[in-house]
Amino acid sequence: MFRRTLPLAVVLSLLGSLCPAPALAMSTQKEIALGQSYDQEIVQGSVIETDPLLNAYVQGVAGNLWNQVARKDVPYSIKIIKDDQINSFATMGGFVYVNEGLIDFVQSDDELASVIGHETGHIERRHVLTTESKAEVLNLLFGLASMFSPIIYEFGGLAEAGIMAKIQRGDELQADRYGLQLMSRAGYDPESMVTMMAHLGVLQDEHSDAVSKYLEDHPDPSARVAHLMGYPELDPKDVTTAQELVQASSDEDRARYSFARLRLDQVLKQDPQSSEALLELGQSELALGLPNKSEQTLAEAAQLGSAQTRAAANQRIAALRKMTAQEVALSHIDPPNLQSSVEAAQATHAQNAVEIGARESEGKNQLKAVESRINTLQYEVPDLSRINIKRGSRVEAIAKNLTSMARSLNSALQDAGGDTSPIGGVGSLEKNKESGALKESSDLYKEMLAPFAMKPVPTESVAIFPSYPQMIGDLARADSELLRSVDAARASLTQLDQTLGDVDEFLKDLDHASVGYSGDISPSEYAGLTLLMKKCVEELSSAASSASEGAELFNLARSRQLSARITLLGLGTSPQLYSTLQYALSHRFGSKGVDYRTMLHDGLTPGDVAAATIVAADIKSTPESVIAEAKSSGGSVIDVANAHKMHAWPLEIFMGLVYLDYTDDPVKELRKADGTMAVDLNKLGL
Repeated sequence: MFRRTLPLAVVLSLLGSLCPAPALAMSTQKEIALGQSYDQEIVQGSVIETDPLLNAYVQGVAGNLWNQVARKDVPYSIKIIKDDQINSFATMGGFVYVNEGLIDFVQSDDELASVIGHETGHIERRHVLTTESKAEVLNLLFGLASMFSPIIYEFGGLAEAGIMAKIQRGDELQADRYGLQLMSRAGYDPESMVTMMAHLGVLQDEHSDAVSKYLEDHPDPSARVAHLMGYPELDPKDVTTAQELVQASSDEDRARYSFARLRLDQVLKQDPQSSEALLELGQSELALGLPNKSEQTLAEAAQLGSAQTRAAANQRIAALRKMTAQEVALSHIDPPNLQSSVEAAQATHAQNAVEIGARESEGKNQLKAVESRINTLQYEVPDLSRINIKRGSRVEAIAKNLTSMARSLNSALQDAGGDTSPIGGVGSLEKNKESGALKESSDLYKEMLAPFAMKPVPTESVAIFPSYPQMIGDLARADSELLRSVDAARASLTQLDQTLGDVDEFLKDLDHASVGYSGDISPSEYAGLTLLMKKCVEELSSAASSASEGAELFNLARSRQLSARITLLGLGTSPQLYSTLQYALSHRFGSKGVDYRTMLHDGLTPGDVAAATIVAADIKSTPESVIAEAKSSGGSVIDVANAHKMHAWPLEIFMGLVYLDYTDDPVKELRKADGTMAVDLNKLGL
């Protein structure tokens, strides 16, 4: 009775019913009501991220954009879907959705604004439904298609899916145009929409599967860039030197130091005597860890401009020289045999990687077996779209339980075997196959050892040496967590494999159930299904919990690696450099962390301070309290995050954003993508 037998014609007729009239003929009230109904279905069929800090961050960027929209009668909202695929979509009535994978992928607030601005453009221009939301709603209308494979692929094949996508290409480019205008009005850098496309283009070449869903739903990045380059927001002829200077200052205000430096270099090409640009450039160079270059730039500024500019430049030069003296004063803290300690830790990591990699390999075999069983089961999945499900009926109860099963199954598979999950994300140190989190730790050890090969050892490296013991400890903890994360993921897959037998039995029993003229199944049939149905729900939920535990451990390990990365930037080597970190933290999280003296006195690293500030913002505490809790418990700041049940993925995302404030290199990224994309670097002023 429940078996799916609908032909493609029915799929297309359903699609037509989703768009019953031209967008402009639909009232805003009806549009909002339809959007709300779709939102209920999407929320019911997805896992929505509830972490308060991550939601506040995304909603903050979205809110800045929505302050600029024309449609003031639309109640905009945004939700984060727990999905590691890089994607976003919008439905009618102001509902926008972004995947966690996309948030993890963007490299700045501005790039996130470009994505949300694009999706907002669909709603503002009344495109009714984007391609991806059509697919989502179709999946939901057909019952549990998303549990195994997109329903449109099953009935229409890839060709029909391509036709659906192409229908909306014009809308996608129009949404880009509107999003570009929106983010510019909201104060975000419009060029970030281009860098976002460049990142996607590079990823498309290197890991096409990582962006396959995004590329199904959106035009090719190169085509989008070609259109973007024709818009006035990105035409340097329409931007004066004064405006460029204001934008550079705005970049610095938001701790986007690499972008500020890029703009200031461009200003100085046009006006080499701009003392204001030189003064700002010196500050950006300092933040990017280039104190010698900063002093040279400030010396140029001191010879030009007004008395006020010269005084400011000389004041900063004096602070830089004081910073150098303080770096030398820190050198006596160098622990004995530090190089040997790092080498020993590196060797231990290599040994750990063999065991972790072997277990991950076994997990991949488990994952393939589970996916194979799921592919076999897909033909047993019921089609509930032909039934008018009545509220409070027994069929409704079955449908809700099936949705719960699907949600748990999807969550378990993603947390266990996604690209940014233990099985698939741990990687390997095998020669010519180095990848993933294991390679990240290996690279960190190499970076820590590099200064010892220099004669003499650079002063800025010596100043970081006191943080080495803690970094070694953090990376050792990361190895332990990677191993445990793989074990938890494998345990989840074992549970799934065992449970799928029960699911198969339940689906077969359900297939023989009959829906009477009342539109419901009989009480006796429902009673016969209930016990096994409940067992399946509980078992799949347990598997999802095990996988979630593994994902938490995996992202705790990644957060520890990022803590070491932030520390290696050298931000703790002087009050001046440290102040740039404090500014970045204040901009993002409303707190400067702890002061410089406290950091040194308590033996903290800049990575510790960044993590403590993020955790404090998440649990509504203070960085000082978080650090005190870590010390009293004998653990680390990241352990405190785990103790307070902070979601580890948002922690990793925010640690990454802090790191990218200093290291994002738009020129390098665009040039890397230039071989495959129509990016005119000269037109961008790069």
